[in-house]
Amino acid sequence: MIQRVFASLAVGAVIVGLACVDMSAPKGPAAISNLKLPSPSVIVGDTMRDSVGHVAPLNIIAFNSARDTIVAVGAQFFITDTTKASHLNAGTTLVGDKIGSSVIVGQLGNLQTSAVTVPVTFKPARMLKTSVDSTLPVPGTGDTTKTAFTTLGLHVLSAGDSGSVGIVVSYTVTHAPASLPQHLAVMVQDNAGHLATADTTTGGGNSARRLVVFPAFLGDQAFVNGTKPDSAIVEAHASYRGVELQNSPIKFIIPIKVVIQF
Repeated sequence: MIQRVFASLAVGAVIVGLACVDMSAPKGPAAISNLKLPSPSVIVGDTMRDSVGHVAPLNIIAFNSARDTIVAVGAQFFITDTTKASHLNAGTTLVGDKIGSSVIVGQLGNLQTSAVTVPVTFKPARMLKTSVDSTLPVPGTGDTTKTAFTTLGLHVLSAGDSGSVGIVVSYTVTHAPASLPQHLAVMVQDNAGHLATADTTTGGGNSARRLVVFPAFLGDQAFVNGTKPDSAIVEAHASYRGVELQNSPIKFIIPIKVVIQF
């Protein structure tokens, strides 16, 4: 049987992507947001929690025809799987029952969100670095389109060394060679080249980001000329129930060397 939960959700003025629009219902919600998850996954044997470790519910944001947020009264949530890896408890909170995944949709009136697949995963216990901190050569060039990068890789593992899926890992550059004013020469990106200081672990508990250097934006001339050594330092953090995992933060120390091209 599809599990159904009725709840009253008070919401603030937040601009989000819309999941569904109903222009025929001017007195009720005209649109609703996508399903709002406090976390990308739920730990087996635990209730879904937010980024600081507090138990947190599923949510939907409702909008009127003027796109103002309104109180989302009567929101419903459904787990659509025949074989369930989780269940809904205390109204809107997702509880992990066994390793697997659950497909969840939210509904308000006759408006329904897109389905979201939520992994039920192993309790994360520790982080393990998988990439090697080797020197990153960057070309000495004024071409602003030129970059150099290296991969920052790690695993998030359970106490039994199983990979924890859907765990958020944050990446912070704590030191880098100086940049030119109003430019950023060293940053963390995803594989698509977008600034991305967080990642969600995939199968096997894998997480990876790229440390990217824009040589044209380096601001320390002594470093650019090769007379001054420098490195980039990135720290990766992950936690569970508000407590840092073992080995968190993992520190990546990447020596950077400008290579003059002739």
